[in-house]
Amino acid sequence: MDTGSERDVDAAEDGGQVTLQVFNMQDCQDITVSPPGAYTQMAVQMNLNNCHNVSIQNVQLYPVGEDVENTYVASLRQQCHAEGRRGPATANYVEPVLVRHPTFEASDSLHERATLSASIAHGAARLPLDKLFTDQARSVILYGEAGAGKTVAVRQIAGQWSCKKAMEEFLYLFVISFRDVNLSVNEKTSAWNLLSDFCSPKASTSSQVSEAVCRAGAKVLLLFDGFDEYVKSDELKAGALRLNSIDVKAQLPLVLHNLLIGRILPAARRLITSRPAHISFLPDLPGTSYVEVLGFGEEEIERFFNQQFIDSLQAERALRHVRLHQNLYRMCSLPICCQIICQCLTRPSIPEHNDTPITLTQIYFSYMEELFKHFQMRSPNIRSFNTCLQMQRHTLEKFAHLARDGLKSPLLNVFYMKDLEQHGITKEEVNAGCLVYSQTHCDSCLPCTFSFSHLSILEFFAALAVLMAGEQDYLSEVVQQTSGELLSRDEALLTFLCGMLSKRLLPLTRTLLPAGQSEEGWRDAIVAFLMIFTSRVQQSNEETPQRQTLWLLRCIFETQIDELAKKVASVLGGRLYLFRAGARPEDCVSLAFVLRHCCKPFELDLRRNQISDSGIDFLLPQMSKIGNLRLNDTAITDSTVEHLVRVIEKEDIPLLQELHLDDNKLTERSVEVLSTFLEYNTSLKVLSLSTNNFVDVTCLADALAYNNSLQKLILDHNNISNAEAFGKALERNSSLTLLHLSNNHLQDGSGLAFANALAVNSTLEELHLMQNNMTDTTLVRMADVLDDKNCSLTLLCMSYNKVTDVGMERFAQTLRKNQNLRELHLRNNNLSHRSLQHILDSLKENSGIKKIWINVNDLTHLHMEEMCADEERIKCTLAAYS
Repeated sequence: MDTGSERDVDAAEDGGQVTLQVFNMQDCQDITVSPPGAYTQMAVQMNLNNCHNVSIQNVQLYPVGEDVENTYVASLRQQCHAEGRRGPATANYVEPVLVRHPTFEASDSLHERATLSASIAHGAARLPLDKLFTDQARSVILYGEAGAGKTVAVRQIAGQWSCKKAMEEFLYLFVISFRDVNLSVNEKTSAWNLLSDFCSPKASTSSQVSEAVCRAGAKVLLLFDGFDEYVKSDELKAGALRLNSIDVKAQLPLVLHNLLIGRILPAARRLITSRPAHISFLPDLPGTSYVEVLGFGEEEIERFFNQQFIDSLQAERALRHVRLHQNLYRMCSLPICCQIICQCLTRPSIPEHNDTPITLTQIYFSYMEELFKHFQMRSPNIRSFNTCLQMQRHTLEKFAHLARDGLKSPLLNVFYMKDLEQHGITKEEVNAGCLVYSQTHCDSCLPCTFSFSHLSILEFFAALAVLMAGEQDYLSEVVQQTSGELLSRDEALLTFLCGMLSKRLLPLTRTLLPAGQSEEGWRDAIVAFLMIFTSRVQQSNEETPQRQTLWLLRCIFETQIDELAKKVASVLGGRLYLFRAGARPEDCVSLAFVLRHCCKPFELDLRRNQISDSGIDFLLPQMSKIGNLRLNDTAITDSTVEHLVRVIEKEDIPLLQELHLDDNKLTERSVEVLSTFLEYNTSLKVLSLSTNNFVDVTCLADALAYNNSLQKLILDHNNISNAEAFGKALERNSSLTLLHLSNNHLQDGSGLAFANALAVNSTLEELHLMQNNMTDTTLVRMADVLDDKNCSLTLLCMSYNKVTDVGMERFAQTLRKNQNLRELHLRNNNLSHRSLQHILDSLKENSGIKKIWINVNDLTHLHMEEMCADEERIKCTLAAYS
């Protein structure tokens, strides 16, 4: 009998290390094996080869095969159950609203892409947590604002899997917390050790289990939580050495990189949570699906309130109180804010109107008041929070400076006991509730850690530290950052710092400021600081995603300083671009605060900020200050259009000249409302309604017959099949200069109607009919009219239709006569080289036309360029889409 090697395994009941002794036996018969020594801390594995009648005594046999795997899975489920309990209890969990997106541009950041509104009405479709993975999605990136519910969602998935209530298709599930990874980021480890750290210390970590996990393939689910907190996140894009073994030890960042991108456990499914600002740091992941956590909608807010209050009547009263203050209600879309607001409203009496928080900073101060309530209970004579802060200033400073140090530390929101001791924080002070204890690893020999209950709370306390230390120089340091861009951690801290200088919080501010500093000095410093960033925003490019502009508006609103809002509105010079800024509905409160102080009409660009109807409701009182409003892709419905028109109708002198409502999936109800509005409105010059799936717009065409102020109407990318009514309207209309009806389903009936209208109309300059179903019939009739009956049309676009050489030959004759047409677009029709030759011949007699966009079917691009070498007005570049 050969005695094999010894190795450590986690198999003892007390959680300590035990020894696995391997015995290899061959050709043995009729023997009893009783290894020497005490075996209370030894597990024995017997490998028997051609042995008969062998009995084993006084040993703890190490289970092999399926028993090991089943034991390990049971331990995983036990640990996942514990993980689920770290968040809200399963029975009280309120699932946030999830929306799947097809792509997420790597260059986009937190505020750069359109963030769908969390104000989703009752009955609206939700994506359940257990439907995150599809057949195509091997990796899911779950992203959202701080406090939207990402980590809680991960814990819920783990908890539900442990009870076999969800994700039952997975045999193994592991949670890897980047916050925990930061604790050992400089150590060497293997992927298997990294995964096993999550499991119970009593579970086997033998090679049999790791091999079983590898064999499980797509039945393994890896949950990576908090990528934005990973201290090495900015290094992942640089690439790393290839590592595909689950057992090979290497530096932890290298192991993690290969585990993330799927070199290790390539068939496993992966879910990664992050704030969107850090998604660009993630390496390329195969088969990625992007799911946005939107926080709470109306259903979720109501359910959350009902679960937070034991008394249903108190819950109803609190919810009614919050709904009366729309900004407060919109803040409830973030679960962390909803939780804080509920905690603040659990007082015996709901606060009166004057005490209702209206800014984020005021809400967090209310939360801090709740945390320090037990200090007031110890001193019955303390009747105000201000007095309590004066007496407990030293305690508050400890937590504030701890948070400030955490914000500078790579570990961010993770603290050891030595950190608390270094700041003099006592056990009683920890029990106040500012910090949450967490045993981050299962192995009890590792030190316990502490953290603020949410990253945003750490950022709030860090702002308190800056204020209490009188660090006005911090503002100068931020301004002088070489990149000109704020770090995300600075943004949150500065937002809270601005809010602490609001008039309502000044009594508390005076209490917190160090001796020798005044609130007036701080307010002046904050105003000067924000005006510097206002100048930077004013100089930015219109098409650049305006993340910093949105942050600036939030800060201005937090200050509640009217004079500052007036200065900012003046410097912005009548334009405010928030294109792809990631604005949420409640951000419109900040925007309205600035607009309220404008002295002239503003151009407001909110494109690709899906802020929904509730966000627009905040802007409606300031519509008299807006001259150009772009609401493209903002998730608004017919309700917004109705309210918008109703507000404009009440204005004595309407100022709105441009209204862009593209890509909002509006219905014909909006068309009817706008049609009625156009019949008597005299201010609107531009109306854009592209990509809304309209089918019947006849009433809008009829309104044009009576309106003589609208100059541009854009209806591209709809489902309009008949536009003959527009032809009739153009015969009476004398103001419209541009009409877009591209990418619809128009046929020759509509084309003939437009051609006939051009024989009468003398104002229309551009007619866009690209990508419809028009043929030579339309183009020939256009040629008849343009010969001598119309002098106004300068641009005709009929690309992507069904025009042939027959129609083109006739139109070429028109080009010999008409000297008013400047551009002709005929790309992607059924044309041959004969059409190109007809055009070349006609241009010899035409000096008016400047550009003709065309390509033909029977010539290569190179041959076309050769034919047109002497005629630079013909554009046959393949890059053009017109």
